[in-house]
Amino acid sequence: MTNSPLTKKGIRMAKRLGQELKQIKFEAVYTSDLKRTQKTAQYIIDENEAYYPPVYQDPDLREISFGKFEEAKNTKMIPKALKALGLRRILQALLNEEHVAELTELFRSLDGNEVIEDADHLTLRMTRALTNIGNQYQDKGGNILIVTHGLILSNFIESLEGEVPLFLLDNSRASRVDYENGKFKVIYVNRMKLDDKGMAKDAIS
Repeated sequence: MTNSPLTKKGIRMAKRLGQELKQIKFEAVYTSDLKRTQKTAQYIIDENEAYYPPVYQDPDLREISFGKFEEAKNTKMIPKALKALGLRRILQALLNEEHVAELTELFRSLDGNEVIEDADHLTLRMTRALTNIGNQYQDKGGNILIVTHGLILSNFIESLEGEVPLFLLDNSRASRVDYENGKFKVIYVNRMKLDDKGMAKDAIS
């Protein structure tokens, strides 16, 4: 995955999420090794009123590579995907119970020149990263902020049988996954508007 910078919209959304999370104390922050997750984390933590935690990078939190479509805008990628895959195949993937895994497989088939990770490998990589982090902080307790990317996070949530929106998780939205005794549990997905305990409240944003 290439190291593209945050857009103005991305900065605005990160600051908005930072405001939603401003009263939550994070013991640490982990991002991928790509600059845009590091900058997103910085904007979020800059809004925090509780504590400025240490920030670490983990390459296992990196997004899947999109091959020759890397950095392509939707206006360019969508027509090519429709032509290469066909609308029916794309709709079938979206309507599948495990639609994130199906979409990942479609991305893999778009570029025949590069070996792209499958959904199982994405899950393995994300699970490895979060297990290592969870084991490190389990005895201490507290909250850890993970700033990663849309497809790999959506794939991980789906692997835990969490409900992922049709078009994947939105950027700069909060999802909460608890870790205890080596097990992950999805508490909520893709939310904003948290109460003072960090729990999600239903809201239109």
